[in-house]
Amino acid sequence: MANKYVAYDMISAYTALPEYPVPRVRLLYTFLNDREASNPGSAETCALAAFLVQLGMDTHDLVGLGEEMDDETLSMRSRQLKVLAGDYFSGVFYDLLAKTGEIGMVSAMSAAICEVNRLKVELYTKLKQMLLPAEEYLKECVHVKMGLFLSFSQLLDKSMQNIWSLLLAELSRCEVMLDEIKSSSELPHHRQGYAFLKIMETGSREDRETLSGRKLGEREWTLLLVKYNVKEQLVAMLRQSVDRVQALLHDCKKESARVEIKAILEPFIAMISPARRSVQEG
Repeated sequence: MANKYVAYDMISAYTALPEYPVPRVRLLYTFLNDREASNPGSAETCALAAFLVQLGMDTHDLVGLGEEMDDETLSMRSRQLKVLAGDYFSGVFYDLLAKTGEIGMVSAMSAAICEVNRLKVELYTKLKQMLLPAEEYLKECVHVKMGLFLSFSQLLDKSMQNIWSLLLAELSRCEVMLDEIKSSSELPHHRQGYAFLKIMETGSREDRETLSGRKLGEREWTLLLVKYNVKEQLVAMLRQSVDRVQALLHDCKKESARVEIKAILEPFIAMISPARRSVQEG
């Protein structure tokens, strides 16, 4: 359903989109689809709207992070396309929701977008000022991830809202952990991320000075990651969140919801499995 909005040759030729927010969108659809069918097609439309808005915000976040291109013209075009694509993705939801009569969700999502942007500004300000402990950074990233999707709580029965918010928080945390595991392999050019913050927080004076240096090499960064067991810590936290999601499955009344949530967990379980880790480290 989203493909017709995101599959443009111009985008694929000159820039790259961020990871799709699949776990959160699938969770949202699962819960909305379990409601009484008072508005046919509402679950699909709301899930699609959330997908596009989140993708739009995530695309905007990539602007200015630096392009892996030698040609400055191509780099500028990539940045411009990210801005335009993000605007387009974020703007489509008005029309989608209006056509299915979910008018109330237009204002709810708009308010959620403002709140998420406020949280991002606070997060980036603290990162720039080096005022954010590593653990607090993860918590704030989770709040940013789940902010837009919380706006859909009003569409759910009160009996479902608690388990929905708990599962949303844990799956958002799973996504944050997975993002941090992947990004930790890259040099911390922007002086942010759990790996950078954790080493600056707990590392020796010599290692902090090395990390603060402007010419940190890939070998030095890899050695620091190993020395402070950063990836192992992230994998352990991911495993904890996976375990909590699995424990929450008992509170899901419908078997169809349990089956879907188990499927949502599969990429995270694959990352923490010993076989997958050995391949990643090898």
